[in-house]
Amino acid sequence: MKKGAAAQKRAKQNFLSALETACRIYGPARGWCLYDYESFEGTAYHPTVAQKIVGLAFLGAVSAWEDFVSETYLGYLSGYPSDKGYLPKLCCGPALNRKHALMLASGEANGSDADRKMRWNNPRWVKSISKIHFSSNNPFNMLPENCVKRLEAANVIRNRVAHNSSKAKMQFKHLANQMIEAPKEAPLPPGFSPGMLLIEMVEPHPALHDLEGDEHHWGDIFEGYMGLWKRLADFISP
Repeated sequence: MKKGAAAQKRAKQNFLSALETACRIYGPARGWCLYDYESFEGTAYHPTVAQKIVGLAFLGAVSAWEDFVSETYLGYLSGYPSDKGYLPKLCCGPALNRKHALMLASGEANGSDADRKMRWNNPRWVKSISKIHFSSNNPFNMLPENCVKRLEAANVIRNRVAHNSSKAKMQFKHLANQMIEAPKEAPLPPGFSPGMLLIEMVEPHPALHDLEGDEHHWGDIFEGYMGLWKRLADFISP
């Protein structure tokens, strides 16, 4: 195995394991989000608590995606190929290691400053800097536009889970209305949370059909994102 390939393989495995963990948390909580007055007594958690659990499971998956992008990108910049030998063409020579790659990518010699400069949660920023370090046909730059938009939407959902600011609320309202094909400024139902959006079924909404996978258990937005991230992991690190 070529130098660094094991590290790239591990980064992908860790990401896929994080998605599996998110699904294990999500599965039971999804059912607890749905109740009527007759069934409420038998639920393990109050539905609003269950919705928060769903949101936190999604937040964990978003964070795992950012870690995967970071580790894989810096690995490629260090000349580390994927498990199957793929390596995007470097515009210059490889970095000495991932730590050195981070310094090169950020333009900062101090590790803390370098970390703060990186915006791995922003797919358009990653696409942009990838054209500096790799040939233009690198997988970060070649992410389809619809996938970029889905990744941006995931950040909006994550921010609403993590923050209660007016900006986070407004962005989430606009996104939720877009996903369920309601007017942009339409008020959301009382108590409509990220957890409720994530259990929304994909099939009735044409705008969400790109999240449908060949295999599915729940058929909702949460599961659609899990499938999307798995496909993108294979695209970035074949």
